[in-house]
Amino acid sequence: MLRLTEESRRLWIICSMGVLSGLVLLDETILGVALPSIRSSLDLSAGTTHWIVNAYFLTLTCLAALGGKCVDLFGLKPVLVVSGAVFAASSLFAGFAEDGAFLIAMRALQGVGAVFIFALSQAGANMAYPKEKRGLGIGIYAAMATIFLAVGPLVGGVVTHYVSWNWVFWLNIPIVTIVGVIAFLVWEEPRERTTERHIDGVGVVFLLIGLTGLVFALMQGATLGWGSAVILLSAALGIAGLIGLDRYEHRQKQPLIDVKLFRVPEFLSACIVFMACQYALIVMAVFFPIFLQNEMGYTPAQAGVAALIAVIAFPFISAPVGRLADKLGSRPVVMTGLFFSGSATLLLGFLLPQKSYLLFAVPLLVWGIAMVCIAGPSRRIAVNAAPENEQGQLSGTIVTIRLLGSTIGVAISSAMITAGFSIPTVFLVCGSLLFAGLALSFLALSEAKSAKDGS
Repeated sequence: MLRLTEESRRLWIICSMGVLSGLVLLDETILGVALPSIRSSLDLSAGTTHWIVNAYFLTLTCLAALGGKCVDLFGLKPVLVVSGAVFAASSLFAGFAEDGAFLIAMRALQGVGAVFIFALSQAGANMAYPKEKRGLGIGIYAAMATIFLAVGPLVGGVVTHYVSWNWVFWLNIPIVTIVGVIAFLVWEEPRERTTERHIDGVGVVFLLIGLTGLVFALMQGATLGWGSAVILLSAALGIAGLIGLDRYEHRQKQPLIDVKLFRVPEFLSACIVFMACQYALIVMAVFFPIFLQNEMGYTPAQAGVAALIAVIAFPFISAPVGRLADKLGSRPVVMTGLFFSGSATLLLGFLLPQKSYLLFAVPLLVWGIAMVCIAGPSRRIAVNAAPENEQGQLSGTIVTIRLLGSTIGVAISSAMITAGFSIPTVFLVCGSLLFAGLALSFLALSEAKSAKDGS
């Protein structure tokens, strides 16, 4: 371990964890701008191109709840070494891909590494500071992570335009190596670590079957035919997998996902709103840059700069919005966010055919501010609705919900485009979904105190 004061060691830990978490978020947003170039270079269909995005999300979603438990079982350092190596190697090979199938496989493997990087970064950030200073630590962590999320489209566009799309993947290697080494050197494992938790392999299998079956059916239905045997079988397997997950997890003392939480109305409604928010985020990150390049003739660099306005507010207003939710309650903040984000998204759906960026700028900025008002406060409602003794379990469940929203967003939007719908129509559907979330919030979303144990 490096010789550092305790305070500086904590700062190094929280910064390295923020960068590692940000790297996972970067890979969610950096690729959208590069997709047209990748599709052209490898001669891919639209459906195959979108699988490059969703292979990453699907793996993250299916394994998210498993990541935290592996950190609990094995400790942060071993998980960091293995996951960092997997993430770096898959990024290296992804950059050398010469066909869509290999690139999709590497993106799925990259998602495996990202699952455990994300889990250890959250655990490390939670443990870096004592409870009385944890707010400061989490604030630093969140600010650094969201900076990566915000600059993803810009970095992806500049790198793709001035170097090549391959470097969108290769950029990961020096970042994860340097920051991983720093985190390894400054981290001290807790003297006491739980050995009671076990890995719920059966739950992982049910979740994998359920989500993969449904996502495949949604993404390939337009291509293979919604009534085809393959699509119907895939959808049936997906539904059966999720039903099996619910039945199995309901009986477990240490479930992969605590399905009992979804019987709590406040938690369920907050999760649905949170999913709608993530759906909208991925639609903007992936399909807006594609529209700028394919329909308006923007270069990747220009598309990256143009998309930046939609996410530029994230690092700056997340903390003030959080304080506002503490003061006013989350429900009014979430409902305000849903109204303005839904309005901005619908407006974009109507304005995109005009192909004038000057018309897009204000709705994009409003959309970004409104998204911040949904994401954090809706998560706050979900956390407050869960029992205090289930907050650790809750983290993995919420991460899974977040990623599920992104996965479904890519799947449904890709299916629409494959079926012949335009990107403006994708935005109209997304805006309608946000207004459906607003209706749900009005009817069912409520600010609840933490549920009592055993409820």
